[in-house]
Amino acid sequence: MSGFDQVVMVDWSARSAPSPAKPTKDAIFIGVVSGEEQIEVQYHRTRHAAMGAVSQIFDRALSGDRRVLAGFDFPFGYPHGFARAVTGCDNPFALWADLAERIEDGPDNRNNRFDVAETLNGLFPGLGPFWGCPPARESAALPARGSLRHGHGLPERRLVERRLPRAQPSWKLFTTGSVGSQVLLGLPHLHELRMRYGDNLAVSPFQSPDTPIVLAEIYPGLIDAAIKARVADNEILDAAQVRLIAQVFARLPPDRLDVLLREGDREEGWILGLGAEAELEALL
Repeated sequence: MSGFDQVVMVDWSARSAPSPAKPTKDAIFIGVVSGEEQIEVQYHRTRHAAMGAVSQIFDRALSGDRRVLAGFDFPFGYPHGFARAVTGCDNPFALWADLAERIEDGPDNRNNRFDVAETLNGLFPGLGPFWGCPPARESAALPARGSLRHGHGLPERRLVERRLPRAQPSWKLFTTGSVGSQVLLGLPHLHELRMRYGDNLAVSPFQSPDTPIVLAEIYPGLIDAAIKARVADNEILDAAQVRLIAQVFARLPPDRLDVLLREGDREEGWILGLGAEAELEALL
């Protein structure tokens, strides 16, 4: 293994209702690799159910003196300037706590993400930075199209997204490829993990990854072609992604993984493994 006893990779979802009972794409899948590459893929219909499963994994690991790396496929931060404008400081964890206060995310996936985005837009001049919503939800403070934004004063992309242009910016909340809703609904859950596990948990790249539990931002599209070439017959792509990404990071030598976990911007966050794509693909 990679210096961790378990590697857990989570494909997140911003659905506003429970996913179908039968596994389907664009839902939540969790890939777990343990020990000698024992592989498990879980399907969860709601974010609360998924986070309950993640917490169970963490609890069992701590009780058995084991280490866990957990990756989530949404950005852990926003472009420079956003955290300070919202919280008065550049600390990403202050922003996580602020979003946890604002976001309501029920056990049935009902949530207020568009309301929160609209309120946050109101903190900035002009219009934006958030955009994208169903036509019926559009308002003077939350445009349906990104081209309608103006004068908000924030960068469109984080440094990591400028390095990887196919990764979507966090401001886009709706339609194909959007990740913004996943961020708004994901960071409050990560904040809850930080509160629950305290000094036993660290977040890459904001903190040193020397704790029993380490969280990291992942992007399966980093090695998209290699993953798609290995999807099994009748396997849902989301399930294949978490299965294969978990295997990749479980196979990395401990020293190399430690280096990758320390790379990146301490305010905006970073995609684990960016720049090491060929190395990751070789591990498949």
